[in-house]
Amino acid sequence: MRDALRGVLGGVALLVLLDALAARAGWTGGLLPHTAGTAAWVASRSAGLVAYVALTLDVVFGVFLSTGAADRFLPRARSLELHRWLSGVALGMVAVHALALVFDGKVRFDVLDLLVPLLAPYRPLAVALGIVAVAALYVVRESFAWRARLGAALWKKLHMVGFAAFVLATAHGIFAGSDTGRPWTRLLYIGAVAVVAGLVGYRFAAPRRASRTVS
Repeated sequence: MRDALRGVLGGVALLVLLDALAARAGWTGGLLPHTAGTAAWVASRSAGLVAYVALTLDVVFGVFLSTGAADRFLPRARSLELHRWLSGVALGMVAVHALALVFDGKVRFDVLDLLVPLLAPYRPLAVALGIVAVAALYVVRESFAWRARLGAALWKKLHMVGFAAFVLATAHGIFAGSDTGRPWTRLLYIGAVAVVAGLVGYRFAAPRRASRTVS
């Protein structure tokens, strides 16, 4: 069943890509429908913010796992389960975020704008940061399956890409978001950055504390 679903989704993705290529070549005007008004844009922005919250929590649980900071309150196996689930939620909501843009009738994104950095008609650099962030998050998530082949040391280094994904996603949200100037959105970004920065500081200070204790 899962393989069949992947096949269907892969086929749909291929058709959407071919439609974008044909439209850019001038062979068609694009077969996908576009909505009037702001519904698609609002849906995209909402999904993007949910993805950002999920990514923030994913990074938080990643630090919990690497430091054991939450072991007293939450079993490590549960933390790992939540860590992986949150990365899946983040990627899923990013897919909704991107798909909604394809149907937006005002900005007129196509799938190539969402896959190739700097092609987007709207704030191309900011959108490019988001594209790279998603690629980084995908690599981190898939690295769980490669852990045995990579070895623990290399896998941990690769996992650090998750912090880069968070930084890039934050920059993308701030510079691409149409509601960045609103107080609640500012508080969201400030809160997320403060929490992650504090935990990252704790993460890198932990080995130093341990060495001082031993000495």
